[in-house]
Amino acid sequence: MFVTDTPSRRILGLNQQTYQRLKLALGLGLRRQIFVAVCDDLPLRDRLAAQLEAELMQLSSASQAEQYQLAEGTETFTTLRRYPRLISLHLSHSDPNPVAQMARWLAQFPPPQIGNRRAPMPAFQLLGIEHLTRQPAAIQRLFFTHLQGIERSLPMLESSLLLWLPQPWFRALPQSAPEFWRCRTGIFEFVGDPTPLPPENVREPSDHALTSSKPSHKAPVHKAPVHKAPIVSRHKSVQPGTPVQSETVSAQAAQSAGIQDDWTSLLDDLDRLDELYPDDRPTAAPVTAQSKLPLPDRLVNPPKPPVSGSTISQNGASQRDRPASTANPATTRQAPKPVFLVQPPPANQPVDPAAETAAHEPTEAPALPFVPAAPPETKDLSAATLQQQIEQLHQQKAPPGLLANAYRTLGNLYRDRVEQGDVSLQNLSIAIDAYEQTLQWMHGDSPLWVDVLNDVGNLYWMLARSVSTLEQALSALHKAAQSYQTAITKLNPQTQPHMLSMVQNNLGAAYADLARYDDPAGNLQRSVNSYQQALRYRKAEEEPQRYASTQNNLGTTYWNLAQHTQPVVHLKQAIGAYSEALRYYNPEQEPLNYAMIQNNLGTAYWNLAQHERPKDWLMLALGAYRMALRYRTQAVNPTAFAATQNNLGTAYWHLANHSKEDANERLGYLQQAIAAYESALSAAASLAEQTTSSLQPLGFDLFATHNNLGLAHHQVATDPRIALSTAEQSTHLEAALNHHLQALDGWQHKAEFRQTALNCILQTVRSFYSQCGISGQNLALSSIPGYLLPEILPSL
Repeated sequence: MFVTDTPSRRILGLNQQTYQRLKLALGLGLRRQIFVAVCDDLPLRDRLAAQLEAELMQLSSASQAEQYQLAEGTETFTTLRRYPRLISLHLSHSDPNPVAQMARWLAQFPPPQIGNRRAPMPAFQLLGIEHLTRQPAAIQRLFFTHLQGIERSLPMLESSLLLWLPQPWFRALPQSAPEFWRCRTGIFEFVGDPTPLPPENVREPSDHALTSSKPSHKAPVHKAPVHKAPIVSRHKSVQPGTPVQSETVSAQAAQSAGIQDDWTSLLDDLDRLDELYPDDRPTAAPVTAQSKLPLPDRLVNPPKPPVSGSTISQNGASQRDRPASTANPATTRQAPKPVFLVQPPPANQPVDPAAETAAHEPTEAPALPFVPAAPPETKDLSAATLQQQIEQLHQQKAPPGLLANAYRTLGNLYRDRVEQGDVSLQNLSIAIDAYEQTLQWMHGDSPLWVDVLNDVGNLYWMLARSVSTLEQALSALHKAAQSYQTAITKLNPQTQPHMLSMVQNNLGAAYADLARYDDPAGNLQRSVNSYQQALRYRKAEEEPQRYASTQNNLGTTYWNLAQHTQPVVHLKQAIGAYSEALRYYNPEQEPLNYAMIQNNLGTAYWNLAQHERPKDWLMLALGAYRMALRYRTQAVNPTAFAATQNNLGTAYWHLANHSKEDANERLGYLQQAIAAYESALSAAASLAEQTTSSLQPLGFDLFATHNNLGLAHHQVATDPRIALSTAEQSTHLEAALNHHLQALDGWQHKAEFRQTALNCILQTVRSFYSQCGISGQNLALSSIPGYLLPEILPSL
């Protein structure tokens, strides 16, 4: 059996055949038909849509003139010729209802009357559905809901509908809109390279041009009927003295809330789309789980979002800034983080020491935890004794001040349990209830109001990460933000600047968490405002560590905001914040915090390289990652070391794809990528042999690293400008096949990822044949497990 690469002419031929079938189906003029066209290549889609509109217009005017026996040049003929046969509409993102948009267009431009007969109703083609990827989950669900009822609505319009969808949205139809799926008339799939979505809401002066993004390609739309809505695109930071969340905690919280994290659920198309022919163009970003046919030259895991730091107590429990009556608040909590971190971050960028995906979020450096002591007279009391005393005080109708003190003591007791690691729903709920009772009985002039409100906010923040439903998480986060806002109203900036900076920092972390569930751009901007307010009163010369931690959190929030709007502007602001944070960390005294921020900085540079000056920014990303690895060693922090090595490999891989003119330079970068990926895998293997429960989980997909390593080997073997012997090519292809097989084995229960690995295996087998002949192909097939051959051979 001979294996050959699919020539581009065959693809063009297949697309032409598919187009002719689609044109014929629409040209029949049947009513109430529902067609689905699948195309990941946006420029190709736009050309096809425009061609359909033009050709159907020609067919329609001629056939209708003949049908109604009209002579060319008559007024009626002219009216018919000008009335479109196919209308192109762009999906409204404020109300993604295709039928409503069609109805509005027809109401404004009804078909012309010909004698006592009306011209046929036009068909409609709907474009722009791919931009829903950047919309909130609620808007996406609303779109599927409208599709569910489309069959009942079409008879009222008597029109046909053609939906243009990218592969990820097409694959979601059977499950998300089963009624629509059952009533579809036909499906037309086109082959082409996936196209990244253009950045949104960016007005680009020359220095902000997104060179890696393509201008939006839209099919010609009939002038009158265009209905466009603004497109909204689609994770965390921590600062000393603010709520800080670790990447791992963030990811778990998102899963427990029943939704996908914004860094993993709505990744940019750069992270989601695959490549069919890697050598045709530089790859802008690695392939993620949402890609259907990842090309062997596209990485599966891009670097992850920056990580925000958190304050960690000696026993390992994460803490947040909390006011103390006699000392400056020092406790911090975890907040949004970029992707290259020690813990698994929820985002979409280079991966930090243990995190990747769909999310890049900065981490705030740990602050010195401070826990106010309970009143001396009650510190040895048990919870049961305290509750008995509170009941007695109520029976005795004790003064409000005594009740407030008793409730506060009870709240402190359960709060301390939480801070010591016993983060149960029961402890959180009792602590919150006790503090809320404290506020009800406390005198309005008490100096403890801010302390209690800040504690209530911290506990609600932690509760949001412990509950099981989205509604509960949102409710808890809104209550946390409300508590912080109330505390801020009771603070005097002139006399209480330290307390104000702490509460503002915590408020910024709460908004950053809210952005993962609701109004991401709006809540991230609120988070930025809160961190900036905190920095007004958190001076570097007075609190250098906390100042640096807040700057890191601010950088992470800017990083996340860049995923939704003005990516170049906000990524540069993230870089500025991270760079400012690094000024106040001494790598010799705080090596891990310093390395964490360097890792976040590298992630921001990597992201910026996807928009402009790729080689310049990637070189800076490499420098940041290498600096992080000076302190994130395998001996000191193996999890963080593995994550940063994985990020480093991804940055080298991208740099190789921007160095195609110089074969030696390209080979060097690919070899560096291979070495970094192998270091990450080696560290992960060492961790797997350890059984210590205190080890942090990896923050990146190990099997994605295998797959990416396979891609790098494949590129070395198949690049015609790299002079290798047949034996050397075979060695690299064997390594590529081995790593792709490991990825496929690890992704058995992840259909999207498994398909990615399978496509890479197929391409590697084809390359064995093209580079090494039939003996090479036989060698490849002999390395594939027997159970896979029935799936592999037909595709070859």
